[in-house]
Amino acid sequence: MGGFLLGSDIGTSATKTILVDSEGREVASSTAEYGVITLKTGWAEQWPDVWFQALCQTIKDVVKKASIDPRDIAGYCVSSLYGGSGIPCDREMNPLRPCLIWADRRATEECRWIRENIGEERVFKETCNTIDPYYGYTKMLWIKRNEPQVWSRIHQLVTPNAYCVYRLTGEMSVDYSSIGNYGGIFNPKERRFAEELMRDLGIPRSFFPEKISMSKDVVGEITSEGAELSGLAKGTPVCAGGIDAPMSALGVGALGDGELAMMLGTSVCNGFIQDEPRFSPKLINYSHVAYDDRKFYSFAGIITAGYAIRWFRDNLGSVESMLAREAGLSAYSILDMEAERVPAGSDGLIFLPHMMVGERAPWWDEYVRGVFFGLTLNHTKAHMYRSILEGIAYAIRYCVETALETGIPLRRAILVNGGARSRVWRRIITDVLNRDVEYLAASIGAPYGDALLAGVGTGILKGYEVINEWLTSSETIKPVQEAALKYGQLYRIYKRLYEALREDFKELKRLETQ
Repeated sequence: MGGFLLGSDIGTSATKTILVDSEGREVASSTAEYGVITLKTGWAEQWPDVWFQALCQTIKDVVKKASIDPRDIAGYCVSSLYGGSGIPCDREMNPLRPCLIWADRRATEECRWIRENIGEERVFKETCNTIDPYYGYTKMLWIKRNEPQVWSRIHQLVTPNAYCVYRLTGEMSVDYSSIGNYGGIFNPKERRFAEELMRDLGIPRSFFPEKISMSKDVVGEITSEGAELSGLAKGTPVCAGGIDAPMSALGVGALGDGELAMMLGTSVCNGFIQDEPRFSPKLINYSHVAYDDRKFYSFAGIITAGYAIRWFRDNLGSVESMLAREAGLSAYSILDMEAERVPAGSDGLIFLPHMMVGERAPWWDEYVRGVFFGLTLNHTKAHMYRSILEGIAYAIRYCVETALETGIPLRRAILVNGGARSRVWRRIITDVLNRDVEYLAASIGAPYGDALLAGVGTGILKGYEVINEWLTSSETIKPVQEAALKYGQLYRIYKRLYEALREDFKELKRLETQ
């Protein structure tokens, strides 16, 4: 085996694979896109074979682009979106139904049952997490209650990255970040299954592997079949991998206590790294993908960030999309240019960015939805677009304030992933937070963290801190005080607006289901 390292990240809308050398220099990359099945409002599911096919396609593309012998790849690691319920597989490891992914909000009745019969206090005490349709254990119960014919045939519930590892190596695995993010079944502080709580929930321990691995651990090698499917060489070591959000954090060097990585993707993932567990039920809490045995990752996010922007482009940005095609640009870059001409605060237009109906940490509200507030005849499409960017920034500030209240320090804030490429959005987030924000222009995101773990796990790299040697110098954006003051005033309205509408969101949901 040679010295190249391969990393893949299975995202909600695309899978990306990257090949780097031992110095962290990108040699080749490839991306494959796909969709999400949304049969009803608030539902979101995906077939795992769609992910695996995209994975194999991007690996083959990368090897071809790089013109290398696959035997020169020293190690491989794969991360993934949070797979919600996990993939229900039978004894032959065939998927029984699509995976209920992180964005799926259908398990509301199951949450009500858990609150009434077990209680939030016990769930938090035993798992360091709370009760919400976001968590995988609630989605598992939805399958159990609504699809008993599926439940009765389940042999294993498998995370997206572990499913792909299994298809490539024949080995079953689960990592600490993934098992902790299920909630309800695992205690990340004590690093053990909450077996008594699992019994009361009716979730068999046998659905999960006996051994839990660190994300860097080599859990198998590419088999002959895996080699044929992926183009990798038989015998290539494969690491366990983990959840994409902490992997993105690792990919920008977020390793220290009090460092925040803001992942601007389909959703916004705000990841707070901790050397000691400062856990709150308002946050999602599990192990980091680096130093999994002693570092923690606490999470708060916004489900529809990139989702909301894409919605705007697809439904209201047809002119920009047409111009973009003619000019060879991205429609988002044209929308950004229009938004830059709108003043900070969008002339009083405020957007609540919760378009999936329901929101995870720190809101934990299954009824909240999107709102444009303050709309007038003087507002233009550009105002609406900018207000979406600002509304997501207000939500990020709310997440940060929640973490600070929990006792988590904030020593460094880093922006990462696709949305961070938007200059106007970086400026808005910086001014709304009223804090210095770092942006790594050359950031690759989660696949970079995967490639690093492939090197650490196989011994090619000396340790996690090598990531800091790999990274190029960052841009530091400093807040503009005039804009920060304006945003501070509007942010207070944003918070009051959400509180004022809470009961109305519930009533709207009730009327819809009559």
